[in-house]
Amino acid sequence: MNKTAAITVIIVALLIVGGSGAWFYFNSETPATEATSSRAIEARGESYYLALEPPLIVNFVYKDTLRYLQMTLSVMSHEPKILEQVTHHMPAIRHRLIMLISNKGFDELNGKDNKEALREEMLLEIRNIIQAEQNKTHNPGQVEAVYFTGYVMQ
Repeated sequence: MNKTAAITVIIVALLIVGGSGAWFYFNSETPATEATSSRAIEARGESYYLALEPPLIVNFVYKDTLRYLQMTLSVMSHEPKILEQVTHHMPAIRHRLIMLISNKGFDELNGKDNKEALREEMLLEIRNIIQAEQNKTHNPGQVEAVYFTGYVMQ
């Protein structure tokens, strides 16, 4: 066998061995993959947030003057699937929240205690919408909190 033929055989053999090794490395179940799946299980205990965009804008009358309330909200759940349902039902949620807010007077929208009461009412509205749409045999969780991320009255 001449020198060039021997070098060609060695190069082909190295390519085959290297390609096989790469194939087994990328296609086998490795400890790194198992670690990733265990992290996904741990992530269930984390909080997931979803901003309700765009901001809610509601008008109301105070002392014979038209006033406006602009409110940005985020919801929190420990189950990402719930936030997917919130996204899916966003038109119904926005409608119910706007109707809830627009039935409030200035005094009910102003002050720390009143804002907290409004936040609780909004949370119940969102939970009611999601619960009404969920299959009774498959209940992955619920929206656990609503947070004001902006609140402007003028």
